[in-house]
Amino acid sequence: MKLKWSYALAILLLVMVSSLTASVNTALALGTCDSAQFIADVTVPDGTFINPGATFVKTWRLKNTGVCQWNTSYNLVFASGQKMGGPDSVAFPKVVLPGQTVDLTVTLIAPATPGSFRGFWQLRNASGGLFGIGITHMNPFWVDIKVTSPVQTITAYDFSSNMCSAQWSYDGGPIPCPINTNKLLFGFVKEIDHPVLENGVTYNTPGLLTITQSKFNGLIRGSFPVTDIFRGDHFQALIGCQFNAVNCFVTFTLGYQVGDSLFTLWKTTERYDGLVTQVDVDLTRIANLKAKLVLTVLSDGPFEGDQAFWVNPRIVRSSAVPVTTPTPISPTSVVPTTSPTPTSTSGCDRAQFITDISVPDGTIFAPNAPFTKIWRLKNVGTCTWTTAYSLVFVSGDRMGGSDSLIPTTVVPGQTVDLGINLTAPNLAGSYRGYWQLKNASGGLFGIGTTANQPFFVAIQVSGSGTGGTTSYDFVSNVCSAQWFNGSVILPCPGTDGDSRGFVFSVTNPVLENGVTDSRPGLLTAPQNVFNGQIAGTYPTLTVQPGDHFQATIDCQFSAADCFVIFRLDALMAGGVIQNLGTFAERYDGLYTPLNIDLSSLAGKSVNFMLTVLANGPATGDRAMWVGAKIVHTLAIGGSLSSAPTQTQIPATETSVPIPTFTPISVPFPTNTPTPIPPNPSDTPTPTNTP
Repeated sequence: MKLKWSYALAILLLVMVSSLTASVNTALALGTCDSAQFIADVTVPDGTFINPGATFVKTWRLKNTGVCQWNTSYNLVFASGQKMGGPDSVAFPKVVLPGQTVDLTVTLIAPATPGSFRGFWQLRNASGGLFGIGITHMNPFWVDIKVTSPVQTITAYDFSSNMCSAQWSYDGGPIPCPINTNKLLFGFVKEIDHPVLENGVTYNTPGLLTITQSKFNGLIRGSFPVTDIFRGDHFQALIGCQFNAVNCFVTFTLGYQVGDSLFTLWKTTERYDGLVTQVDVDLTRIANLKAKLVLTVLSDGPFEGDQAFWVNPRIVRSSAVPVTTPTPISPTSVVPTTSPTPTSTSGCDRAQFITDISVPDGTIFAPNAPFTKIWRLKNVGTCTWTTAYSLVFVSGDRMGGSDSLIPTTVVPGQTVDLGINLTAPNLAGSYRGYWQLKNASGGLFGIGTTANQPFFVAIQVSGSGTGGTTSYDFVSNVCSAQWFNGSVILPCPGTDGDSRGFVFSVTNPVLENGVTDSRPGLLTAPQNVFNGQIAGTYPTLTVQPGDHFQATIDCQFSAADCFVIFRLDALMAGGVIQNLGTFAERYDGLYTPLNIDLSSLAGKSVNFMLTVLANGPATGDRAMWVGAKIVHTLAIGGSLSSAPTQTQIPATETSVPIPTFTPISVPFPTNTPTPIPPNPSDTPTPTNTP
C-alpha cells in the first residue's frame, strides 16, 4: 500500500510540474511574442541635412527578438511626431523569423521650412497590436532630420580627387601617395570608387580609405593645400568603418594648419557598430586664412582592424556666396607670429604635451578674473631641462602672463607641470595665448614632430564682470527632478552602489585630473547593465533670452573604467524632444566645460533632461555634472560666444529616455529600452549609442 501511495504521489507531482511548466512557457511565449531591437540606421542617420521639400528614403534595420515570426501581414506604422508626407503604414517585405533582421523602408518628404524634425514609428502585428523596441517592447524608433535653407551649393573642393595633392604622414614622417607596398606599416590612404561602410550600404560616391600606422595609437594625417575658403563654406563627409572591419575603433579629426601649427575644428570617435556619421562643419572661422585643411584618423589603442572611411569628403559652397572680399580673421587669435628668437630644432630639446591640468580649452571666465593655467609636459628629447630653462610667451593674447623659469630639473622621459598666472581680458570674446619653452642658450622649442610648435591657453570671456546670474541650479534641485533608468523610477537621493543606478549631490567634487572643484556637482551612475542609463527630468522652466546651460562634465576621480555619454535635452510641450548636446567622456585625465546657448528656446516652457548612458558595460561608470546650472547673461555687444568644439556622438534610436512628468503629456510609452548585448552571430548592435 505504501508503494502504491508513493507511486500515486509521484504521478501527481509530475502532472503538477508539467502543468506549471506549460503555464510558464505559455506566459513567456505570450509576453515575448512580438519584440523588436533597433540595429542601425541604414540610411539617413540622425541629424542628416535635407533640402526643403526634398524626397528621401529612410531605412531602419530591426531584429526580431520575440518568439513569433513576422509575416507580410505585419506593418511599419506611423506613431507620432512629424509625418513628413509618409504613409500611415507599410507592409513588411518578407517573413522574418525570430533572431533574423529586416530592413524597413519608408519614403518621406522634408518639410518646406528650415528646422529640426522627428517622426516616430512602430510595428503592428497581424491582429492590429502595436509593438516596438525596448524592454517593454513598445517604444518607437524614429527618423530625425534637419531641413536646411533653400540655397544652391557647389563643390568647391573634392578631397578624394585631390588625394595625392595632400601631404600624408604618420607621427614619424611622410607617407607616399599613391600606395608604396613596401611601406604599408607606416599607414596608407587609397581612393575607393564604391565604398561599403559598416551599415552594409554601398555608396556611389568615392571615398578615402585611411589605414593608420601599425602601432598602438597609430595615426595617419593628410594635409590638403586648400587655400581658398570663404565665409559660409562647409566641410561635409560621411564617415564610418569599412564593412567587416569589426575591430575598428578610431577617432576622426578635421583640423587646419598654419605654418607648423595645427588646430582642431571638429572630431568624433567611431567604432564598428553598424552606424555611420554625417559630418557638416562650418569653415567660416578660418575664411581667408590661407590655411591647409587636415584630415586625421587616430587608432584608439590597438591598430589591428582600423579601416576608416571618409566618403565623399568635400567643401561645399553656396552659389550665392561672394568670393571677392572675404572678411579676414585677426591673425593674433589663430596663429603664432614669428619670433626673432632662435629656435632649437635638434633632438636635444623636445617636448610632448600630455594634458591640461587646469583651464581646459574653452573654459569660461568673467572679465578681469585671475586664473592659473597649468600644462603637463614630457621631456621627449635627449637633454635635461635645468632650472635655467624657462616658459615663455610667443604670440596671441598674453593675458598678463610673465615668462618664468622651470621650477625643477626634468630629465629625459620625465614629466613636469608648468603653470602661469593669468588674467582674463576685460571684454567678452574668445582669447588664445601661445607659449613655448626656451633652453639655457636662448633657443626656443616646443611640441610636435619638429619640436617647434607652441602649446596654448584658450578661454572664453563672458558677461560684464559678474559672469551672469544663476537662474536655475540643477545640483541644489537634484531631487526636484524625476530620476529613472528606463524601467523604474529611482529614489533621490540615491544610494552609492545601487545596481539600478543612482544620483546624489557631491560637495567639492574631485575631477579626473585630481583637482578639487569648489562648485558642488551631481554624481550619476547608470543602471549596471550593458548600455545602461540614468536620466533626470526637471520641473518646467521658462527659458529667458541670454540663458546658457553651463557645467563641467567628466568622470569621477579614480573611476578608471568610466566611459559614458552625457546628453542635455529639452522636453517640449506635446512630448517633442530637442537634443541640445551629446558628449562622450572617458577616464583620460581630461574634463569638458559646457556653455550651451539656449536662445533657440527663449520664451518657451520646457523640462530639461540630464542623461548619462553607459558606452557598453556600465561597471565603473561614475559621471559628474559639476556646477550644472542655467546662467542668465549677455555678452557685451551681443550673445555669448559659442562653446568650444566637443567630442560628439550622434543620437540614435535607443538614446532618448521618455519620462512621464506632470503636466507634460508624452504621446508615446514612458520606458526607454536597455539595449541587448550584441550577439556575435548577428549584425553588430550599436555599443556607443548615446
